[in-house]
Amino acid sequence: MNDYRVLIVEDEALIAHDISETLRNFGFSVVGSVSTAEESIQAARDLKPDIVIMDIVLKGEMDGIAAAEKIRSEHDIPIIFLTTFTEDHFVERAASQIPYGYLLKPFRSKELGILIELTRQRHQHIQLLQRNNRMLANKLMKSKKRERLLEDISLVDDLTGAYNRRGFRQLARQQIDIARRSNRSMRICFFDCDYLKEINDSFGHREGDNALRAATGILKKTFRCSDIISRWGGDEFVVLMINAECDDILFIEERIARHINEYNDAAEHRYVVSMSCGIEKCEPNDTADIDELVTRADEKMCNNRMCNRI
Repeated sequence: MNDYRVLIVEDEALIAHDISETLRNFGFSVVGSVSTAEESIQAARDLKPDIVIMDIVLKGEMDGIAAAEKIRSEHDIPIIFLTTFTEDHFVERAASQIPYGYLLKPFRSKELGILIELTRQRHQHIQLLQRNNRMLANKLMKSKKRERLLEDISLVDDLTGAYNRRGFRQLARQQIDIARRSNRSMRICFFDCDYLKEINDSFGHREGDNALRAATGILKKTFRCSDIISRWGGDEFVVLMINAECDDILFIEERIARHINEYNDAAEHRYVVSMSCGIEKCEPNDTADIDELVTRADEKMCNNRMCNRI
């Protein structure tokens, strides 16, 4: 890991020093530490780090979120946000920059080390997948089966923008392996979009597609940026909660229900979006593969549906 280069953007010198020492203890290379957003943009150009740890509230006219937007427009560099703020407007602005993590101060050294290692592996995996996709796409350009084959190698569902089943399996297997090695639990959440057939029959398939997009938006609002959200197929969605040790099932279900109700209250169409949910906990000593975990979550969803819907 010594060749993994980290840029720290933090305006409190003591915190920046502590982060730097923590990273070195974990075997990462700290290539620079700056205190303003403007300096971070230039440092990203000059130092070409592999990852940026960015405080959101910085001294000067520009904050860390604006700096992240500028850096992302110029470089393929993963960014982890640090902050003491949990207000919705901060979280929503930060989420717009597709960060690889959002860590609240104060945090434990181990949390930071694990998050950076997850980010490193996830970014490398995505880069490899993107290179493979580009290579395969170029080879298929003149093929009569181009459209079908491009769909096969894609990791993202065209309709919703969430990961498809293939993309979910590849990312989830990696994250579950890391969680087991670091002795952390995770959760698999299985969702079924209720009444989709009725929406398609009554309002047309275009509205059915809109309902699936709405369900995706609700899930993205409900879960963390680091969680893996996928359209499993048809009207089914699967989410892997990577950092789920502190979230109990009742809290997760209440959060989902709140966001569904907020969406339906504001929506102008003549149907409601509703989802049934099943949540399965994956302990570090659980040897089940990803498909078995999804099946167990699906079974819990079916049992829950017999009683009520979210």
